[in-house]
Amino acid sequence: MTADVWKHFTKGVVQDDGSYDAVCNYCGVVYTMENQKGTGSLRHHYTKGCKNRPNKRSKPDKLQQMLQTGPAAGENKLAVWSFDQAICRKNLAIMVIVHEYPFNIVTHYYFRVFLKSLQPQFKLISRNTLRSDCISLYEQERKSLHEEFGKLECKVSFSSDLWTNHLGDMGFMALTAHYIDDSWRIRKMIVNFTPLPSPHTGKNIAEALYSMLVMWNLDKRVFSLVLDNASSNDACIRELLNGQLKEDLSVDGSVFHQRCGCHILNLVVQDGLSVLHDEIKKVRETMKYLRHSQARMERFQLAASQVKVPNKKPAWDVPTRWNSTYLMLELALQLRPAIERYATLDKHYTLKPDDREWQAVQTLMDSLKIFYTATLKFSGTKYPTLNLYFHEFCEVYVSIKNMESSPYSFIVLMGSKMFAKWERYWTCGNTLLAIACVLDPRCKLTVLEYYFKLIYPTNYEWYMSNLNACINALFKEYLEAYSTSLQSQVDSSSRTQSHRNQTSGASSSDTISNIRAGLKSFMAEKQTTEPVKSELEQYLSEPLDKTALEAQFDILAWWKLKVPKFPVLSGLARDIMAVPASTVASESTFSTSGRTLSPVRNSLNDESI
Repeated sequence: MTADVWKHFTKGVVQDDGSYDAVCNYCGVVYTMENQKGTGSLRHHYTKGCKNRPNKRSKPDKLQQMLQTGPAAGENKLAVWSFDQAICRKNLAIMVIVHEYPFNIVTHYYFRVFLKSLQPQFKLISRNTLRSDCISLYEQERKSLHEEFGKLECKVSFSSDLWTNHLGDMGFMALTAHYIDDSWRIRKMIVNFTPLPSPHTGKNIAEALYSMLVMWNLDKRVFSLVLDNASSNDACIRELLNGQLKEDLSVDGSVFHQRCGCHILNLVVQDGLSVLHDEIKKVRETMKYLRHSQARMERFQLAASQVKVPNKKPAWDVPTRWNSTYLMLELALQLRPAIERYATLDKHYTLKPDDREWQAVQTLMDSLKIFYTATLKFSGTKYPTLNLYFHEFCEVYVSIKNMESSPYSFIVLMGSKMFAKWERYWTCGNTLLAIACVLDPRCKLTVLEYYFKLIYPTNYEWYMSNLNACINALFKEYLEAYSTSLQSQVDSSSRTQSHRNQTSGASSSDTISNIRAGLKSFMAEKQTTEPVKSELEQYLSEPLDKTALEAQFDILAWWKLKVPKFPVLSGLARDIMAVPASTVASESTFSTSGRTLSPVRNSLNDESI
């Protein structure tokens, strides 16, 4: 037996028969040994039996405590952690999806080394297995969303847009669902991102959209569809209205089609910007010139420091998006002193705008500020935007009309061009916008009447009459649906109670309840009262809520509190407030698509995309 083992014991006196006692120095256990043999028991005690031996190597515990950080400050707690291969694979798939990594990241050598150093127990997977995990995760999320849609007690609106990849040989359609859940939170979900074979005609787009709605079992619950102003989309709307959707749309589809507010503003402003094409082009070329080389940028930064201008890098716009042009001109005006100073340092720079051109740009920016503010409001996705549409568009109208009296001739010309475009799209279905404005407790009919008088001074009463007819028809539909739902619940409850009475006999309490219910019904028939106002009439007759005039007004929270008072009207408001004012939610999908289908990653199949 080794010396280390004997150090663990104290050997007693050897008896005449050769036996002796061996006492453990740490736990006191006594072993009687005979004839100098049987030391295996001591070795076993040394390696496994003694619980008090110092420096004993115990088996590592599979469970490990770790500190978990909660969402709020101070919500930290100790939790038991154990390795789980399935959870790790799921998190890996989520990481690849969210951060848009390629599937072959799991084949990268140092990524595999990194994972092994973090957790040696993790079994590395192949890129095909990772792809399968991502598809499986997608199917789980789709199933979960299916179940959520099935539980909703509201209608769903949609926005859609088309996109073509960088090669121009593959088209895709994105469909985004917009709704307000049972907790009155606005939600948006990308429900489809599907290849759309050419040609992209209105009929093909309509067929693709309808098939997507059927797949999600939402074809009977569509409220509105938001599209941009392409002619193919107008043809698509006609196909859908003349097809199977029309039977289930509210008020015969008169509030079904909603045009993208941001796209309309872009078309309106682009027509106006054409008046100052040369001045804007000079600013754009200046920005490109300054960013052309590192030497120019260093010289420009020197010029900026000399005139004490904030150190901002020049940037140019995307000509097809007017809001980027606005931001470019705004930046150029901030950098004007630095640009003028740079012109004295670089003799090759000949694009500097003169004072007249700078003044024209400044005047243009003052005129376009209201358009930019409206675009920002329409682009929101975390708050209702449709109730802002009518009010903002009317202010745009007033701004355009004011351009006609400007002392600058180019502003007058710009206003005439913009008004022609604005009038074309404003007359195309603004009924839903007006209804959304009515259901905003800060506006109601008062704001509508004011703006209708401003825009249509001679026949505003006709527009008000049409609006009242439409909102009353819409409210009537919701009232009938609510009554039908309520009656079905009563019938179901009656059948259940009848079944209980047949099986167990009517109790005395049930009999008393029936007598009291009959008395109330009898008294209601005999009592003569004034005609009761409908929810819509009551809502419109009430004065504006003073709390609704606050800057941080939450219209969804307001309607949530009014559900007991206006159960039908709140349901209508819930569906209308979910309609987006723009297609930004669908367009943003293609920002991700451009990175996913980049020039070096264009071999993904349709399912993976």
